[in-house]
Amino acid sequence: MWTTVRDSKKMLMKLTLIPVLAMSSSIAFADDAPAKPDAASQIDTVPAGLVQLPPNSRYYSPFAFVVNKSARTLAVWHQTGKGLTRVAEFPADLGAGSGDKKFEGDKKTPEGIYFLLEMLEGNKIDFKLYGKRAFTTDYPNYFDRREGKTGSGIWLHSVPDNVPLTRGSRGCVVVRNDVIVGLDQYIRLGRTPILIQNSTETLTPPQATKLNAELATWLNNWKSAWEAKNIDAYISAYGDEFHSMDMNMNREQWKTYKTNLNSQYKTITVRLSKPAILADRDRVIVRFLQEYTSDQHADFGEKVLFVKRTGDQFKIVGEQWKRETSKIAREEIEATTDSTTSTRASTDSTQTHASTAESKN
Repeated sequence: MWTTVRDSKKMLMKLTLIPVLAMSSSIAFADDAPAKPDAASQIDTVPAGLVQLPPNSRYYSPFAFVVNKSARTLAVWHQTGKGLTRVAEFPADLGAGSGDKKFEGDKKTPEGIYFLLEMLEGNKIDFKLYGKRAFTTDYPNYFDRREGKTGSGIWLHSVPDNVPLTRGSRGCVVVRNDVIVGLDQYIRLGRTPILIQNSTETLTPPQATKLNAELATWLNNWKSAWEAKNIDAYISAYGDEFHSMDMNMNREQWKTYKTNLNSQYKTITVRLSKPAILADRDRVIVRFLQEYTSDQHADFGEKVLFVKRTGDQFKIVGEQWKRETSKIAREEIEATTDSTTSTRASTDSTQTHASTAESKN
């Protein structure tokens, strides 16, 4: 379930139309600033949270949405082989309450890394409340639940043209009808991230490249330790508060489990797709397709790592794995080699280079 991204020529034609359509509504409000398409040459910094969006991937999305609560905007960013570029930026409404969401009913918009899961339109939603279309998110995510945050139903949706974007929502991110329809071309359900921050954290291209290199080294070391069955090096990548979401194990139980597997298997080989890597404050989410093979077992699926950063150290605090059987996922991993699990930064725009590891086994 994902929408096909049009070729670049058609996409650019659409981008020039969206801002015009957004401003051509029958009722205009002074606080509805026009959308801002951007050329790559204008970008001096990029969102620090978009560490890597796999370019040219047919499984993951090369697009991401970045919500700046202070500026009340939603921006669309695109990862190409040459780096990150900002496609467009639109006015947005947010929760009526200020600050990060903590409890159900506080009318605050949560801050963190989320993904758009399901599209709702027609008789599935109330037009007066949600406009033409809505996309659900995965709030509360793993980090939110660990912190005891509650609530649900945080969406990206639109509102009718006669509703100002200053009304304040119950916690959702809100844009105009014409905008929400135009955003569809950038969304692959379940795999397009929406990064929400009070103020968008940014990095220069050299700074972003350095962060990416740190994560690449860490992830490659973890993968190598796993394949080498070096349990001490492998488990050092896990934080004391680690919890396996699939197998309900803490760090010590996970170490014992892995040690037993290492004693049973003569060889372990792991092949990984280019990962999607998103960051917010000290939190990092890494998603990738993974093919695991030993002399006794093989599996294929998607792994999600939930990582916390303390200083220059990255520690896994949670992970989740699910089996993947789709043709597009298989094609993605078949097109991947160890040398292509990373993408590099150009000198004039930020790009990422990282590879990943780990399975349920």
